[in-house]
Amino acid sequence: MLHYSNHDKGVDVKSTLWLALIGLALISSDSFALLRFGLKAGVNLANVEAKDTDVDYEIKPGFTAGAMAEIPISPGGGMAVRGELLYVQKGAKQTLMNNEGKLLAEELALAPFLVFYFPGVKVQPFLEAGPEFGWNTLAKSKQDGETWNVGADWRDNNFSINLGAGVLIPFEHTDLVIDARYNLGLVDVSTGVGNSTVKTNGIQIFVGYNFFKL
Repeated sequence: MLHYSNHDKGVDVKSTLWLALIGLALISSDSFALLRFGLKAGVNLANVEAKDTDVDYEIKPGFTAGAMAEIPISPGGGMAVRGELLYVQKGAKQTLMNNEGKLLAEELALAPFLVFYFPGVKVQPFLEAGPEFGWNTLAKSKQDGETWNVGADWRDNNFSINLGAGVLIPFEHTDLVIDARYNLGLVDVSTGVGNSTVKTNGIQIFVGYNFFKL
């Protein structure tokens, strides 16, 4: 007949608790292994969609850059939520009565994304989609060598939708991220007199670097 002392029971309980804590730590560590933080920069091929206006608009390249953070929301990291805080140069080239100029607009944008990764691939392709909330920091028009501040005729905020795709190239402690997206403005940013409407849009191409993962 086997006999267990209270001391043996205490040892067994303590061992079980320690094993449970170690297992929980390992599970937690694995669950959060794909938390990513980084920086990105690229080009915005900016344009505007205008109606009921005498101005013709064409693509104007601009600069964009910012920070990003990404959190997995599904087992294995196949789906994630990413947030980006970006500086974006928007606007367009403009032609009025055969005179060429530029519409210059700058925004600070907050862009949350739902990201879908294709599983089982070392170089991971992904799709991304989400809204973008923009706050205007500059609006100017350049024509015939002169510059006008048109901020009074420009909304303080903007709202748009981002749709894109890219690839993530993982390394041991970092990632290289390349993505391209179409930014479709949904808000008339013009507050000037008349019935004209102006909505921003652009094709954005980024190169990003996740400089650490948790």
